[in-house]
Amino acid sequence: MNQEQREPWRRTYGGYHNAIRPLEDAELTHTGRGTPCGEYLRRFWQPVALVSQVKDVPLKIRIMGEDLVLFRDRSKRLGLLHAHCAHRGTSLEYGIPLARGLRCCYHGWAWDIDGTCLETPGEPPHSRLRETVFQGAYPAREYCGLVFAYMGPPDQEPDFPRYDSLEFPADNEYHAYSLAFPCNWLQSHENGADPVHASFLHTISSGVQFTPAFGELAVCQYTETPLGMISSATRRIGDNLWIRGSDVIAPNSAQFGSSFVDGHDIHYAVCSWVTRWVVPVDDDSNITIGVRLFNSLIDPERKGKPDEIGLHKVDFAGQTPARPYHERQREPGDFEAQVGQGGVARHAAENLGTTDKGVLMTRRFLRAGIRAVQEGKPFKRPTLNRHGVCPTYNHQIVHCYPKRNDRDDADVLTLFGRRVAEMIVAKDDMHPVERQRAVEREIRAEF
Repeated sequence: MNQEQREPWRRTYGGYHNAIRPLEDAELTHTGRGTPCGEYLRRFWQPVALVSQVKDVPLKIRIMGEDLVLFRDRSKRLGLLHAHCAHRGTSLEYGIPLARGLRCCYHGWAWDIDGTCLETPGEPPHSRLRETVFQGAYPAREYCGLVFAYMGPPDQEPDFPRYDSLEFPADNEYHAYSLAFPCNWLQSHENGADPVHASFLHTISSGVQFTPAFGELAVCQYTETPLGMISSATRRIGDNLWIRGSDVIAPNSAQFGSSFVDGHDIHYAVCSWVTRWVVPVDDDSNITIGVRLFNSLIDPERKGKPDEIGLHKVDFAGQTPARPYHERQREPGDFEAQVGQGGVARHAAENLGTTDKGVLMTRRFLRAGIRAVQEGKPFKRPTLNRHGVCPTYNHQIVHCYPKRNDRDDADVLTLFGRRVAEMIVAKDDMHPVERQRAVEREIRAEF
């Protein structure tokens, strides 16, 4: 049997043989309770809503296939409960916030934020029923304009992810946002491990969506970190070397440099412009939720529009379906590229190339984490250091280093990208302020 007989779809006009799609990669894409990936994701604190969404009535949300209600009681405490009352199943989205906890509208049973039953008012005075029933509940806390929840086993609750990039620099200004993507969480998340798409999708194919400098094809490199990997894109812009070193953090977080940079202004930033999580709603949809950061290191001119950041909006192109369809067809962005893969992308149908190394590395370390949880072994996750923060690795560097006749410039770009990533990983035990200074000193000394 020749290859054409074995693989009849690998031929011209082979659509007839290519019509049946392969199965989903369920280990990585399915996130309900009891699934391998779902159990893995539940071992991390996850942002589930914007603080601004929590008002005077409960907010119904869906996370990893679970229907929940998020509320603030009249003592200002956050609660996250299973949506259906443990008494008779009425949705607690219609509950009444109390000074302590939430009262079900149907029969008045009241629940504390930890799921304790506070009252069963229709029962006899001597009834001890309330001591035996509990409402499903998860711990919730607010941070940087986001509400985070831990939905895993209570005895395995990890450190809260106080990323150094959210604590530093001192002039950080936070603007939280949340976007709805009708596609599987993984195809949105691994977009951050694919720096090549920035040249094509955001510049060459669709026209300039960020700055023209993104159209310069980069030297791409991938460096493993204690949290995941750095996905580096290094370009030459005139006399300058420009690195956009994106921080891909297991399992579903990432950080990026500015979309407004053009590689001309010298700066050395070991911090973030965007920190985001991709949180499954169910297997076919996600919320991409995070923080746009304005600070003097990564964005000295503080470019951007804070009033365009929030629920269903963010101030850089291509992240929502808000534009007319015909316009999105002519100039597609991240939303169209990710959603256009279908509800759940079929990995077995892909034909990957050398530019997909970051995507493959991401899938590999996710699979390792998923299997570690299944086997009860250690896995990568954010851990606070002696400075009380979790070191992260995002960086945006623009450094003056003119071309030299005695050196191949492609080799220079490769060396520069690799060495800067190594410097940043090697110095992750420093305080963020000193680490920033040390990296800049070392770059200036070596290049």
